[in-house]
Amino acid sequence: YSSEIQDFILGYGEQWSAQILTAYLNLTNKTLYLDASKVLYCYKKDGVVCIDWERSQAALIEYLKDKDFSQLVVTGFIASTLDGKRTTLGRNGSDFSGAIFARLFQAIKLIIWTDVDGIYTAHPAKVKSAFCIDNLSYQEALELAYFGASVLHPMTIAPVQEANIPLYIKNSYNPNAEGTLITNASTKSKHPIKGLTYVDEIALINIEGAGMAGVSGSAARIFEIMRQCKVSVILISQASSEHSLCLAIANKSVDVALEALNSSLKFEIDNGQINKVSADSSCAILAAVGDDMVGNPGVAGKFFATLAKANINIRAIAQGSSERNISVVIGSKDINKALQAAHAGFYLSDRVISVGLIGPGGIGATLLDQIEAARAQIKAKYQVDICVRGIMNSQQMLLSDDALNGAWRANLAQHAIPSNMAEFTTHLLSDDIPHAVIIDCTASKDLAKHYLDFFNQGFNVITPNKHANAGDIDYYRQIKATAAKNSCHYLYEATVCAGLPVINTLQDLIKTGDEIISIEGVVSGTLSYIFNELGKGRIFSEIVKEAKELGYTEPDPREDLSGQDVARKLVCLAREIGYSVSLTDIGVTNLVPAELRECSVAEFMERLPQFDHLIMDMAHAAAAKSEKLCYAGKISADSSINVAIQSVAQTHPLARLNGTDNIIIFQTQRYDQTRPMIIQGPGAGGAVTAAGIFADLLRLTSFLY
Repeated sequence: YSSEIQDFILGYGEQWSAQILTAYLNLTNKTLYLDASKVLYCYKKDGVVCIDWERSQAALIEYLKDKDFSQLVVTGFIASTLDGKRTTLGRNGSDFSGAIFARLFQAIKLIIWTDVDGIYTAHPAKVKSAFCIDNLSYQEALELAYFGASVLHPMTIAPVQEANIPLYIKNSYNPNAEGTLITNASTKSKHPIKGLTYVDEIALINIEGAGMAGVSGSAARIFEIMRQCKVSVILISQASSEHSLCLAIANKSVDVALEALNSSLKFEIDNGQINKVSADSSCAILAAVGDDMVGNPGVAGKFFATLAKANINIRAIAQGSSERNISVVIGSKDINKALQAAHAGFYLSDRVISVGLIGPGGIGATLLDQIEAARAQIKAKYQVDICVRGIMNSQQMLLSDDALNGAWRANLAQHAIPSNMAEFTTHLLSDDIPHAVIIDCTASKDLAKHYLDFFNQGFNVITPNKHANAGDIDYYRQIKATAAKNSCHYLYEATVCAGLPVINTLQDLIKTGDEIISIEGVVSGTLSYIFNELGKGRIFSEIVKEAKELGYTEPDPREDLSGQDVARKLVCLAREIGYSVSLTDIGVTNLVPAELRECSVAEFMERLPQFDHLIMDMAHAAAAKSEKLCYAGKISADSSINVAIQSVAQTHPLARLNGTDNIIIFQTQRYDQTRPMIIQGPGAGGAVTAAGIFADLLRLTSFLY
């Protein structure tokens, strides 16, 4: 069939439905049926439907002359050519018809009824938190419609814009909803952008070569080639050097475009002036739209930074001088993630982070409880949603598409599945949530070996686990380098002194150019408690027994008494300064008698009193000098590290500890020996350690958004 016959047949649907509606309305009101093809005249220019406004207006006035009616039903979608043949207005022609007749009737408003509440901040099927926009300007609506907002076709806007007619987009299934109002100027928004939209299945054509630079008309020639082969160019990006030009077109047109370009530019290609034209068909265009971007510095920077933080590569950029639209070409595989990241980045929705916690024991369980208790408040106050979507221990794991709630213990016991690291990480990496973090709350050497894989998959990592930072120095350097290469964050404040701000303070001192002369301190809450009680005249073995019963020590107290945990913390601090040190470089005083190092825990506890004199004699000697014993570590300016029992004066900061307090003394160029920087506070316990990890988690959200 010819296109004329197709148009003639296609128009019957609108005619029949309009006639049925007219008959129904005539039961109560005088309703006139109008076949639009009798009064609406159009023609096509370069494939675009154009209206003959003067002829159509005259025909409408003539048709309605002397007609008696209170309501009018007009067919949508159909019209007549200039020679009187019936035709159609193309895709979304009925909405276009509504806009045309609104202008012809000089209407006070136009309402387009659709199946959604209005135009959304993003496609609601892609971004669950997208919401209906109250109002838009014609220009904003045009940009959103052009770049894929399927609720409204760009052709619909022009007639009402020219006549300054308010346009409402409303939901026929929810007629009481406010909908979206489109007028000449939208109201000021608290956000610089109104919405995000995208076009998928895009090919990016790259034309480059030294022969293009400085040659007048190069771009015009390329666009003429595209026009001749009837390929619409959606986006253009050209470097100021004129060395290269990018064109974004629909995938369906890529073969035609490449053949035309390579054929038309054959001479330049053969002579090396232009490289062979190539295309990447795995692209999509993401656009941020809003009148409030105009003259607002930093919007483009925030848009690009938000995508970069989500590890999304931008292939091409376009922004007109109107500043109303910023468009980027990205990989089509990244479009969902990009929409989520940008939508949250501009505060159009909560800034969500997908959290996976490994090691829900003492510290891990406390952290989960803290997150659950504070989640609603953080979400309301800071618009940050901490979504714990996975919990794993050495044997089983619990996964959820949404956030796990306070019942995670019962669910882990009843609904867990066998632990599988690959399945765990795959679940956490969701296109619906642009950022993911793994929190390692274990003390496992084996888990620390997974950090490189985590970073290479795009995870951020937070941990109190010291094995990565204090273990093999080459692996430590690999961790740092891999995190940086993948634009991931590695946070480990709780590796030293639980929740005390030691690591961040040290990093800030170094970043601001201060010189670290020495770091000294008591960094074990367990040993702090033991030596504080020892200073009261108590017996060493009795204190160790009490500390074990209170849960201050590890199940095997020798892990604390060996001094290795203190040594690891000192290595962490020394490496932060830049010293290339390892555990084997440190002199450590082991408080466990040699005779008790290989026996069982029970035998150790039973026989420990036999060796009390080794410590008690030192305590008595210190007391005789009005001094106090403490178990401390020190990093000196020559990078040497020592961990040992010290006898210090009662006025020394190390002597002023209580309970499980930790203390760090920074002596630097700015904070000299007479007035060093001192950080002191609880250094042991699940609550304070979990709080340190929690602080890192909140710090991470500020980095990511």
